[in-house]
Amino acid sequence: SSLFKHIREYHRDDPSFGIRCELTVFCGFRYSTFDSYRRHIYRCHRSLIDSSDDSKNNISSGIDDIHFMEDFSSDASFNDESSIADNSDSSIYVDEEVDEMEYNFLNMNPITVPVKEDKLSLKEFAEFYTRVLLELREYHLLPQKIVQCISSFISTLLDMTFKLIKIKTSTSAFIPTNDLDIVFAQVISIINSISKNEYQFLKQCKNFFNYEAPTEIILNKNEERAYYIPLKQSIRTMLQNETLLKSITDNINSFSNYVAKDKDLILSNRQGCCIKSNMSRRENSNVLLLKLYTDGISVTNPIGAKRDFHKFTCFYYLLDDMPETMRSKVNSIGLFCMCYSKHLNDQNNAKILMDVLVNDLNNLQNEGITIACPSSRIYLVFSTVSADNLGANEVGGFQKTFSSGSFCRHCLITYEQRLIPLTDISFVPRTKLKHDMVLSQVIENNDDKIIQGVKCCSWFKNLVGFHPTESLPPDLMHDVAEGLCPLIITALLKEAIQQRILSYAQIEERTSSFNFGFNDLSNKPPPIKKQHLTNSNVIGTASQRLCLFKLLPIIFYDIIDELALFNLYTLLREIISYLYAGIMRKSWLPYLDALCKSFYSLMVELLPDHVTPKVHFLTEYCRSIEKHGLPILNSSSISKILFSLCLNAISCVNVC
Repeated sequence: SSLFKHIREYHRDDPSFGIRCELTVFCGFRYSTFDSYRRHIYRCHRSLIDSSDDSKNNISSGIDDIHFMEDFSSDASFNDESSIADNSDSSIYVDEEVDEMEYNFLNMNPITVPVKEDKLSLKEFAEFYTRVLLELREYHLLPQKIVQCISSFISTLLDMTFKLIKIKTSTSAFIPTNDLDIVFAQVISIINSISKNEYQFLKQCKNFFNYEAPTEIILNKNEERAYYIPLKQSIRTMLQNETLLKSITDNINSFSNYVAKDKDLILSNRQGCCIKSNMSRRENSNVLLLKLYTDGISVTNPIGAKRDFHKFTCFYYLLDDMPETMRSKVNSIGLFCMCYSKHLNDQNNAKILMDVLVNDLNNLQNEGITIACPSSRIYLVFSTVSADNLGANEVGGFQKTFSSGSFCRHCLITYEQRLIPLTDISFVPRTKLKHDMVLSQVIENNDDKIIQGVKCCSWFKNLVGFHPTESLPPDLMHDVAEGLCPLIITALLKEAIQQRILSYAQIEERTSSFNFGFNDLSNKPPPIKKQHLTNSNVIGTASQRLCLFKLLPIIFYDIIDELALFNLYTLLREIISYLYAGIMRKSWLPYLDALCKSFYSLMVELLPDHVTPKVHFLTEYCRSIEKHGLPILNSSSISKILFSLCLNAISCVNVC
């Protein structure tokens, strides 16, 4: 533990970092980065770190084992009513990092958890075996039937091992085979009990890993359900980690000190005027910002007759004050609600679900959370709801079409006015007062008519600190990385083809053979093929598209200056350098606003057929920075997308 802390504090940023793990005889692999070494330590040697905590409960090997086995025996006889989740195909998965999975597959490191002999007991054995099942189910995505087969094989192997020991020691009086018989019988009983069904497995997860079961919410019809994990318990469990809480506190204090010295800096969302307004309602200084995400995931079962398409709406939460190194991790983003998207099309269903979510969120803001820390009580303040444009409009009660009417949730531009250069006109921004007046008119008419883009009340209308015009910032990932970057890439390459500078085959060859650097390998985009340009669809994830956009002048270094649309690229590239910055100055905002308006006007002039709503949304970022802080902190982070992809893969196994 001391060695790991020393390496973490003094050598993690060494440019020539290199270490070989020799903590057990099974190790010996060399790690060239601290992150890969840290993942290996937490995966394979976690107990060595945990063993340094003196507050850990000591486990006796006699009476405790008897009570522990009695608990297992009593649980093994539970009735069918208590095992509602006895569906062997159902599994519960948590978020994992994809690169870590690939890394462990390559190195094939065994799972080793060293335990001190004086602490080894049946309870320790049960905890380790439950962790093994979690590894199989959540990390390697194995369904419950396969896990049960593995447990059965392990039990058979242990039984065979014991029989072999009995044969070998039957003529010796030095090894008490009766004791061995009892121990092996108990071990096999534990293995079979934990993996017997979902009820027993989840029970052990609650005992050892503080698993919180989701709450079922009955919607308008009996067969319609939503599932919700109470936020208070989830956040309390997260904040009980003293290291995390200290990191958050240090991060807040550090930013406050920097801003006090230089008031022109923008370092966090706490400097947004809308978030400042929310925080002013709370007199207590122990305040953390709570951000919400909402997104849809699609699930299908491609095998068999049930080729159905399922779409779920998911809600996530994130503590907005986390340091960058923590907030970028998958396990920093918590899933707390999931519902069929089609169920939320019914206003009664949406009201039932949102009442539960809003009541819980308001309770968090009003009562706070009691944890073991110097202040004992921490209060949470709502900051923003991040979503893609369709999701944000649905949450805010705006129209869900972007090809007509007032499509923007930030201003009153109409679809017909999008081709007017911003040098000739400026659009009136939406305000609380104007929005509430229009909403009252919509409710009074009661005819489902959309007025100035307002369709109905917001889902979170009763949430303290929320308003549709101030709590739904633009999403950098969807607007830029998935919107404008592929649009400009496609336009440039199509121009190169039309001028006969390059052919489709040459473009595909260059993008496939380009030697990406070490830092870009994880975001290496797929080759651009003819059908991609024909359909104006550059495939890949948001990070892959952004990587391709930044490297485009290098990949096509010899022809890029010959393209008339290259000015659009340079403008957008400079805008991106500001929007993705981790530090910004208020004095930069007028220049950034001028860049965005120039890009918009040039798009209207050169590519009028490609002036999509996302081109207009780019011009709203300066006002959003003033309201909500840094755009990169309000974006649907890549970690959340990985989590959604993980849920997609898992659900493909379980939905049938």
